Amino acid sequence: MKRPNRRQRAEAAGRSAERIAEIMLRLKGYAILERRYKTKLGEIDLIAQRGDVIAFIEVKHRATLSAALYAVTQTQSQRIQGAANLYMAKRRAPDDPEQRFDIIATGARPWPLRFWPYHVMNAWYA
Repeated sequence: MKRPNRRQRAEAAGRSAERIAEIMLRLKGYAILERRYKTKLGEIDLIAQRGDVIAFIEVKHRATLSAALYAVTQTQSQRIQGAANLYMAKRRAPDDPEQRFDIIATGARPWPLRFWPYHVMNAWYA
């Protein structure tokens, strides 16, 4: 059997981090509205709602927690904002909930804390 290459391992680690982030958000009382929401402008890893706040969440997994926290570039945040605007336009909710852009970061750690998430709320403003 062929071993996965570095890109495939990184993709698998990213998906695992997204699943852990989703579990953490559910435990914090969020409802998950979308996973890997794709638009022509970009992709949003998770869209979650708690109360009257909708959070557009980018999940990053890197070798270190600090590298994960700084992995969202200005270009990427603009793409996420554009995708969030499209999502809100399609949603057609009678009231406009508050919107927030979050980052959930994980860094490589020994088991069992390998994907322990760090949630940064209001990581940037639109």
